[in-house]
Amino acid sequence: MMQWLREVSRRVYRSIVEMGRIERSVHVGASLSVADILVSLYFGRGLRDDGAPTRRDWLILSKGHAAPALYAVLAELGVIDRSLLPRIRSIDGLEGHPSISIPGVDVSTGSLGQGLSIGAGIAYAMILDGTADQYKVFVILGDGELDEGQVWEAAGTITHYNIYNVIPIVDVNGFQLDGPTEKVKRKWDIPGRWRSLGWRVVECDGHNHSAILDAVKAAEESRRPTVIIAYTRRGKGIGRLEKTGAQHL
Repeated sequence: MMQWLREVSRRVYRSIVEMGRIERSVHVGASLSVADILVSLYFGRGLRDDGAPTRRDWLILSKGHAAPALYAVLAELGVIDRSLLPRIRSIDGLEGHPSISIPGVDVSTGSLGQGLSIGAGIAYAMILDGTADQYKVFVILGDGELDEGQVWEAAGTITHYNIYNVIPIVDVNGFQLDGPTEKVKRKWDIPGRWRSLGWRVVECDGHNHSAILDAVKAAEESRRPTVIIAYTRRGKGIGRLEKTGAQHL
């Protein structure tokens, strides 16, 4: 299975790079850093949908600028037509950030910091409906996104109400919009910050499908809020981008 997931990831990488060549404003670096996480969730773990808002799994790409990675995965699944990928950021194609107008996109995102709050509300509704043990809400965050205060407001609310079925995955690639996170705004001890608010923390290699799936399983089996800290490389697979942390081709 892991070999198959690696093959899917390679195809997703290729699609992201092709989109970046066609539309130079595409955030290639951030999309490549999160690609293996998305492939692991959609193809390795699988997302269930039994036809009702609280009887299905959700995936919220809070770091919405990495939309090309999500679109490439949805194309691999056959949810959207592959012919749409070259029309990224075109008026007759795919929007630059996830939009619910696009099949397979659960939540419109783009304004950083909001995804975890949305996920908390959906997950709490599942608890009220008694479906929290069967279905989960995955929220993909960036490490730069942790500068947003709303992330920590949501994190505190989730542990206060023990909303254990929302699973944030932080894509820690060491960069944000204006440069390295350590220079723009130091994040200090990211796992420690989550633990201070009552979270259980699971750390993994964000490019190792087996490690990602083990982390997801541990989070799902926990009866308390668990965050996955996934260490990645911005621009994974493209040497020039990996070395510099650049976004665009």
